Amino acid sequence: MSTNLTLDHASQLRVSILTLVLLGISAALIGGVTAFLGAFAYGLLYCSFLFALIIFADYRKGVWLLALLLPFASSQLVPRELFEITGLNPFNILFGLTLLSVFAASAFRREDIQFVSFPTTFWIYVGVMTLGACLGVGSVERAIVLPNLEPLTKTAYLLDFAKSLIMLAVAWLAAVLSRSSNGRPVIWALAATYTTFFVVIAGYLIIDGISLQGLAAGDRDFLSWIGLHANEIGLLANIGFAILLHTALATSALWSRAILLACAGAAAMMAALTFSRAAFVGIAIILGSYMWKQRRMGQFLLALFAIVTVVFLLPDAFIERASTGLATGDEQAITAGRLDLWLALIGTFWEAPIIGGGLYSTLWATPNLRGLMLPVAHPHNAYLAVALDLGIVGIVVVAVFFWSVWRTFSHLSRHHVDPQWRGVFEGCMVGLLCLAVDGFTDGRFTPTPPQAALWLCYGLALGQAQSMGSIKRPPP
Repeated sequence: MSTNLTLDHASQLRVSILTLVLLGISAALIGGVTAFLGAFAYGLLYCSFLFALIIFADYRKGVWLLALLLPFASSQLVPRELFEITGLNPFNILFGLTLLSVFAASAFRREDIQFVSFPTTFWIYVGVMTLGACLGVGSVERAIVLPNLEPLTKTAYLLDFAKSLIMLAVAWLAAVLSRSSNGRPVIWALAATYTTFFVVIAGYLIIDGISLQGLAAGDRDFLSWIGLHANEIGLLANIGFAILLHTALATSALWSRAILLACAGAAAMMAALTFSRAAFVGIAIILGSYMWKQRRMGQFLLALFAIVTVVFLLPDAFIERASTGLATGDEQAITAGRLDLWLALIGTFWEAPIIGGGLYSTLWATPNLRGLMLPVAHPHNAYLAVALDLGIVGIVVVAVFFWSVWRTFSHLSRHHVDPQWRGVFEGCMVGLLCLAVDGFTDGRFTPTPPQAALWLCYGLALGQAQSMGSIKRPPP
């Protein structure tokens, strides 16, 4: 029998009690905040109360907004705190409201909520990350102080780790939405996010009058005002480009396909405007994968012609940046100094080979403390970061987990009954490939803001996998 029927007497009583409790707590909070902020508080609280009611009434709207904001959450585009209270920010408030709405909808039988279980490999992965954080927090006081930054504290370290866990929790909410209702709004939220992000970056470059030649030869921190490095934005954009492109190509509705293709194009241009060579490689991987899977010679030739035309029309600044160091064979120019960094850090693996030195251990690595290398927070190599932070145990666990993620995407891309969902998960596979290649020069294999779209789609995949009749759980 459907659980969407009228609530029984006991459930109605529980709803009434919960409503009274929430009203009492809200009244106390409103009184306290009003006394603290004065007249300004009334408008703010009124808007916040209406917003909270909308989310609490329908958790789907909360999940959609979380998907929209997740790629922005660690940037300067979203306030980090409100009223000078650490952790009190729009994203965390929205997360809490959405979580409460999901549990309330399930507890009081407002609708049929089907929760999603994560595979064992996921929990082992999270367990190893947590162990790494526990090990690392004991070494925080020895961490170097990076230029123009405050000294790292244990509180800041743990809060940064908590952001990774919140990202995984948002992925779980996407999984619940995908299994209980319709996960497609998450894809549209991502499309809106990437389009907005592109407009912000392009608008900044136009308003500030920054030329393409200046970007090709300039500082790699030209987008630091956003709160993310150009390389991070490049990875973020490429993952979105891969997902949106393959989703668009698998969409039958003409207007929906056109809109998704436009959003994919915005993500691709966003990646190109970072002038990150890793982003250029990612774009090549995505387009190469698309061409490889063309089954008709006509489609293949058309795609090849379009790509070659775009390459020939590119301004010289892009070619100049992509070929940096290749003409002279200068290893330092090609690797941007990473080679010396890797050589300095690789020997520290043997200081803690089994379980590593803790998350972000580069900050207190021996060469860093002794001034034998550039002061950096990470080794600019995700594979080396796993080895140094989590040791042999982490290498095995991370490899097994991401292999299971690949298998989940691969299974759904071949066997899902809906062609659009097959396109989504095919794009996720290409996004994973971009993450793996990007890992040679940057990034991490623990949850980070550039991976936001990939984790959301992992949640969607778990929800779809567990809602399909052919399999009850995702592949291990």
